[in-house]
Amino acid sequence: MIRKLPPDLIREIAAGEVVSGPADVVRELLENALDAGATRLLVELLGGGLDKIVVSDNGAGIPREELPLALEHHTTSKLSDLQHIRTLGFRGEGLWAIRQAARVRLTSRPPHQLGGATLTAFQDQVELHEHPAPAGTRVEVTALFSHLPARRNALEVPAAEGRKVVQLVSRYLLHRPQVALRLLLDGDEKIAHAGGGFAEVAKLLWGSVVANRLFALEATEGAFRLCGLLSRPELSRPRRDRLLLALNGRPVEWPEPLLQAVLAAYKELLPAGQFPVGVLNLDVPAEHLLINTSPDKSRVKLIRAEAILGFVSQAVQNLLSAHPLARALPEPTPLTGPVPVQRARFPRLRYLGSFRELYLLAESGDELYVVDQHAAHERILYEELSRRYRKEPPLELPHPELVSLSLGEELNFAERAEELEQAGLRLEPFGPGKYRIRSVPAFLAGHPSLIPEVVRGSLGAASFAEAWRNVLARLACLPAVKAGHPLAGAAAQALLDALAECELPWVCPHGRPTVLVMGELELARRFGRRGLRAVERFRLEKT
Repeated sequence: MIRKLPPDLIREIAAGEVVSGPADVVRELLENALDAGATRLLVELLGGGLDKIVVSDNGAGIPREELPLALEHHTTSKLSDLQHIRTLGFRGEGLWAIRQAARVRLTSRPPHQLGGATLTAFQDQVELHEHPAPAGTRVEVTALFSHLPARRNALEVPAAEGRKVVQLVSRYLLHRPQVALRLLLDGDEKIAHAGGGFAEVAKLLWGSVVANRLFALEATEGAFRLCGLLSRPELSRPRRDRLLLALNGRPVEWPEPLLQAVLAAYKELLPAGQFPVGVLNLDVPAEHLLINTSPDKSRVKLIRAEAILGFVSQAVQNLLSAHPLARALPEPTPLTGPVPVQRARFPRLRYLGSFRELYLLAESGDELYVVDQHAAHERILYEELSRRYRKEPPLELPHPELVSLSLGEELNFAERAEELEQAGLRLEPFGPGKYRIRSVPAFLAGHPSLIPEVVRGSLGAASFAEAWRNVLARLACLPAVKAGHPLAGAAAQALLDALAECELPWVCPHGRPTVLVMGELELARRFGRRGLRAVERFRLEKT
């Protein structure tokens, strides 16, 4: 029998869609405060938020006559149409849902208003009192789910719920570092930030070791703007939990194409399955985004994504190319005092000698470099192959070669045929599971035995870009100078010079470092010298 649900049950279901625990309450209140232009925030929790949650801000406030509307269902000042969402909140049901789940005491005063007011509400009960109040808004939420024992019992212990709130507040603060914020749990101060930049918040929340390995990023192109922090390649994690994104100010989950654009910009600098650390704020015109209008507004879809992906990828590539990425040899020790600014590009190296017929020793300025000759030669050959297949016309085979493909390879071929042809590989069907190879990249001329391997390799991996990178890396590895092959001084210097001309000289195509570096100051300290002044005195005495 179909029947209409009673109002109390409808309210309970609707409230549960928005509020499942203290972190959801804090999210709604934080977003309201930020939408109101708050620059100072105080978040207080008792009992992990189950007993009491207080969020105070210095934002625009709510006029006295509009306070009763603020806690009604689907009432908001933020939404005109779904195509131009520019605020964190817009559904108009956050405060109403909190009112169904707990007792709410909302005090507010706009700066221009004489006197403030407090609205106390719980489900259908509402009371309004006028009185003096500071400018801004203060919301107290008490006894969360106390009238709904099943929901209350489903919550974790107060300490666990409190940790969720700390993580949530930290995420918002990382994206809004200019906001001054304090977070108190049962009277203990967990976060105290006076306002500042991305680096200050990263140091506060992630520690100085991580913060010191993050690059500041800022890029603008037309209506697109990207800013934040991204890590040096050696600072990576097997999970993306510390690679955070906000789109137009809203913390969101990564749209997969955008995440892949960032990872692709690192190229071989990141090992497979690793993610950089960082926080990125990307601003694009509102018409480029489709925001999920369900209570979970953290998922967005990019519209006309090609321009956005190209902008982000280029911005990350420019950031990485502007910094020296050689890894320290050995692991750096903590240094005190100012550190001189390093060169942004790979330096010209002067060959000094070799060790174990594999490692080249070289110098540049006051730094000693150790170069893996095989890894360096791989990088040189890899970039040469990458240039050749883009610039040289493909080679038409006088006698098309036949290759057999597995079912998975055939499916990938159906998706990648156009990309394969752009790379110089043109195949045509020739019976079940068989294909004729009509043309190949010019660099395969004279190497017919490699052609089937190249075709199958280009149809592996998760994407053509990754598969083709693996193919070129394999081809670069085969002829690269091996360990145990001694290089004469002129040949070693030529290899170092060619490495300096590479686009990404810091790693081989497989992601291993090509060079390690140690500064003269580090050497002096390890030998017990008194620092660079002792080194300089020795130089002066010598001259």
